[in-house]
Formats: sequence, structure tokens, C-alpha cells
Amino acid sequence: MATYYGRKYKMLELRHRLKELLLAARIALKSKELGKPVAGGPVYVAMIDGESFHGGMCDRFKGIISLYAYCKHRGLPFRIRYTYPFRLEDYLSPAAYDWTLRPGEYTDNPLYSRVLYMRGEHLATRLLKLKTTRRQIHYYSNRDCLAHVNEALAHRSEDRYGWGDLFCELFRPGTVLAGRIAAVKKELGGDYCAAVFRFQNLLGDFHEYHFKPLGDKDEAERLIGKCLDAVKALKAAHADNALLVTSDSVTFLNRVSQVEGVHIIPGTLVHIDGQKHGHPATPYETYLKSFLDFYVLTEARKIYRVGTSFMYPSEFPLYAAKVHNIPFEHIVIP
Repeated sequence: MATYYGRKYKMLELRHRLKELLLAARIALKSKELGKPVAGGPVYVAMIDGESFHGGMCDRFKGIISLYAYCKHRGLPFRIRYTYPFRLEDYLSPAAYDWTLRPGEYTDNPLYSRVLYMRGEHLATRLLKLKTTRRQIHYYSNRDCLAHVNEALAHRSEDRYGWGDLFCELFRPGTVLAGRIAAVKKELGGDYCAAVFRFQNLLGDFHEYHFKPLGDKDEAERLIGKCLDAVKALKAAHADNALLVTSDSVTFLNRVSQVEGVHIIPGTLVHIDGQKHGHPATPYETYLKSFLDFYVLTEARKIYRVGTSFMYPSEFPLYAAKVHNIPFEHIVIP
């Protein structure tokens, strides 16, 4: 750990400084937004524009919340430019803080803007060392740096921001999403617990980067059986409440929906950052499913992340639990 946060981390930062120069030049060469911004002072913009690897929905929120905390501590204007592979405003609306860019406020001109590329940087060191500037900061990050920002900028423990509080200050569901959330909660019929299973592509139905499916059908069936047994055990432990199950595998959702007392949210999921390999047939509905899963999870009594030792321990349910500080537990199936 010490080595990683020492020499290797410094090398990562160095590579990112070079990446920033190349990224800024590439964006400027093809941009139609090169004018001088109308804003008189600096604006800090969380960037999700498809010009870089952003990660999944949870990773994107990590970067957004980290920059917002920095700006809030320092009294700086904060915005979000989320255009890939959809406009964030199509699903979420500003809540207590308006993060939308004003007309004429944004520019890709390197004279008036600077790229800060921090993908994979956990420490927030370069963000915290930023000198006062009148240029816009275009922030690319997929890491949760909130603890480091709080430690550096909050003089008292009571001044430290909570991840869920910041999330709720920024976002509220848009009209369509709010209606879907209400419909799912009505079907659940009251208090519910939730279990989340992340298979990636083990069952061959969720294409994500380089992950390959299990080659043996019997092995896949054994994995499904173990996960179904875990669901039945959770349902027995919470007999008085509905049990919501979410997953990235349609195959597993179809099977688990047959367990008495278990609810699923119908729909097809795709990985948000995987659309260079093809676009979904119904993009709005497909991406809506990710937001719907996340928001319904945030209102559960408790969230369980369940899987075997070789299944991916997704942080999607962990951060859903952080929104309202609800109990979270990780269950490893033997």
C-alpha cells in the first residue's frame, strides 16, 4: 500500500498530466464551443462527455460528488456536463443546488479552460493543490475523494460533508423517473429489503469490457442455484417484508422472480460506458432502468450485496445505501 501511494502513485499523476494536455488539444480541435465564456470567474465542471473512460453510473457519481464537496468547501461555482451516452437532465433534475450550465458559460478553449484528469486517483492531491485561477476546471474522475477533501478543508468534524447529503442536494428524480419509482414502491406494498447480485458476464447476458461467460453450462447452473438459495435464506430472515432483488443478469432475474415473495424491476441493463460496441435498441428505457434500480435501493430498509468470492463486489448497492445512510451488508456465498 505504501508503495502504491508513493512512487507508483506519483507516476500515475505524471501520466495524467500528459493525458490532460492531449485531451484538451483533442477536444479543442473538434469543438464548436471555443468562445470566451460569459462567466466572469472560474467555474468547476464535472465532465462526463465520452472523451475519456468514465466507468459505470456509481463511478460517475463518485467523481461528481467529490468535486462538488471541494467547490462547496471553497465557495466555488459547480456545474455538471453529463452528455454521454445520454443527458443527465433527461433523468435527474437539480435539487437544492442548480448544477446546470448557463448559456455561454462553457468553453473548450484552452485559453479559458484547463482539463484536470484524475481517473483512478484516490487521494485528491492535485485537486486540493489547485491554485487560484480564472480558467474553468474540467474535472474527469471516477473515484470517491470525499474523505480526503473533508480532511483537508473541514476544520471541524461537524463541517465535514456526508456523501448522501451532497447527493440529495444535487439530485432529485425527474418526472418520468419519479413516476416509475412510485409505481415500483406501490407494487412492493410497504417496507422492503433488497439484495443485489453482480454477475458481470458470467451468465453470458451482460456484455461488459473483456469479461467472459462461464464456459460450462453446468457450472453456470450451479452458480445460479447458490444465488437462489441465498435469496431464499434472506426471504426467510425477512418474512414480514418484501424482498427486492436487482441484478445485471436478465437470466438470473427471470429465475429469481419465481421465488415466492421476491420482487424484481423488469427491464434490460447495459453498462453505461460500454456503448462504443453498440447502442441499445431503446436507449431511454434502458438507461432509465439503472436510475430506477438505484433510487428504489436507496429507500430499502436494508441492502445486501450477495455473491461468491469470484463475483464482482459492486459498489452500486453500497453507494445506494449511503444516500440515506441505511444498513448495508456484504454476504459471500461459499
